[in-house]
Amino acid sequence: MVEWLAFPLLVAGAAAIPKGSNERKSIQTIFENTGYGITNKKGEPQFPKFKKKYPIVDGNEEIGTKYVFQIPLGLPATKMAEMEKKVHFFSDGLSRPVLVEFKAWVIPKDPRKYLVIKVFKKDIPDLFPYKLVPECPVYPEDHKKAGENLWVIPLGKVLEGMLWHDFEKIPHMTVAGTTRFGKTVFLKVLVTYLIEYHPQDVELYIIDLKGGLEFGRYKLLEQVKGVASNPMEAAIMLEGIHNQMQEEYKYFQENFYTNISNTPIKKRKFIIVDEAAQLAPEKWMKKPQKEMLGACQYFLGEITRIGGGLGYREVFCTQYPTSDTLPRSIKQNSDGKVTFRLPSGYASEVAIDERGAEELPSDVKGRGLYKTHELQKMQVPLLEDHDMWKRLERYQVPQSMKGAPEHVVEYREKEEQAGEDLVKFG
Repeated sequence: MVEWLAFPLLVAGAAAIPKGSNERKSIQTIFENTGYGITNKKGEPQFPKFKKKYPIVDGNEEIGTKYVFQIPLGLPATKMAEMEKKVHFFSDGLSRPVLVEFKAWVIPKDPRKYLVIKVFKKDIPDLFPYKLVPECPVYPEDHKKAGENLWVIPLGKVLEGMLWHDFEKIPHMTVAGTTRFGKTVFLKVLVTYLIEYHPQDVELYIIDLKGGLEFGRYKLLEQVKGVASNPMEAAIMLEGIHNQMQEEYKYFQENFYTNISNTPIKKRKFIIVDEAAQLAPEKWMKKPQKEMLGACQYFLGEITRIGGGLGYREVFCTQYPTSDTLPRSIKQNSDGKVTFRLPSGYASEVAIDERGAEELPSDVKGRGLYKTHELQKMQVPLLEDHDMWKRLERYQVPQSMKGAPEHVVEYREKEEQAGEDLVKFG
């Protein structure tokens, strides 16, 4: 009978590794010390067998080594999953950052699954300046949009290099994190990068429910079509977006379009909600206010439900993720989930469906987690306000001055001519 070797309660993998041994032998020693294997019918232990190793490259720099092991037949899937979570056995033993994966197609033309141990030379940096972010990737030569910039944003630096989010593949995103841990800086990176690389094709609608203090100035940018700073303005903006979306839905039907990615339409419309908890109805509120907030959540839910194929991209942010502040309809339709440090494991489970955000370091601002089909730790680019506006100042709409200098009012000239409110939908 084949039996799998149980994990010991205490693991001394690092201490058991002889000095001067190479990484591959050290990994093999950790397998043996942690009991990561099975015993065959003869009672002999069998451990993962080394197959190949490959360099891990980021651009022109070799940043680590990937070791590929074939696991013994009969090793339970639960055992493999457990090893992926106990990556500290390897990082402690090797004194290097390590990632553990079990995946297919690791070896070219070989569809079998292998155990992959990735050993890196450096850890994720505590500070990653925005100026070091690479230029926007472009569509490959065999694509009909060859040479055009992808609709991606830089999420941050991970062990394997740069981590990107592709809004064409995952149109909607939720962002969580308590104040002063990187959420607002992340949003500034998102806005800046989109404008820098898609100045003619991006439209931004910002709902800043912290009174407009963070994003009020953004309404001066030509790509920003509106900034709402309270729930009433948010309701007006979202209703306009919803009406616009319905008209575009009819247009898609008439032209037999199913997804904007397969059309000649270049425009993409981003709805960014900062501090969405202010849109959650409370029991003590009067009926009209509850209905207004309920309508806001309905419109936001509709954007995530049908807006993706029409070119709408929603980024829904909250400091305190709960079932009320992060509605299920929005969360389920937002496959990209970002979180920074949170106060509890429960909040982390609401934000990314698992614990971990509560364990992020409190002394490293901008350290976050990104969840899609897998969870990755990252360091978000640091973008200072003066650098951001230096990059974006050329997109500011020229301002006019009227009246005495002590009573100057700034406004958009085109909006004065049209006689419209600041909240626009087109």
